[in-house]
Amino acid sequence: MLKIKRVFGLLLFLSILVGCQNDNLNLNHEDVTSIEVYEWDSEKLVASIEDEGFIEELVTELDQAGTASTANMDFQSPNYEVHFNNNEETLLKLGYFKESMDLGVEGRYLGLAEGIFFNVETRLPLK
Repeated sequence: MLKIKRVFGLLLFLSILVGCQNDNLNLNHEDVTSIEVYEWDSEKLVASIEDEGFIEELVTELDQAGTASTANMDFQSPNYEVHFNNNEETLLKLGYFKESMDLGVEGRYLGLAEGIFFNVETRLPLK
């Protein structure tokens, strides 16, 4: 009986580890030509970021970040909506919080469609 409990405990631990693995954005930083930042409530364009170095760093961080599910959480809306674009096409939309949030992991970026929160603290260069 003790062996069964140990095996069950090990399987439970492994399933938790698998569930905590990093999610891949399936987004290559070379595909992103600009990042546009919009106010959450008004959809007013706040900034357009075209710095290749910043874009590469942010996309890489998001791609490799730990994540947490926000499926059953109640929290405030993000301050901004961030669009990762390739010329005129939007490849990805994320929510962005001005202040770091703890939604299972510490970060600022919320995967809107996926319901995941990224463990990324990188600030957007906003005025």
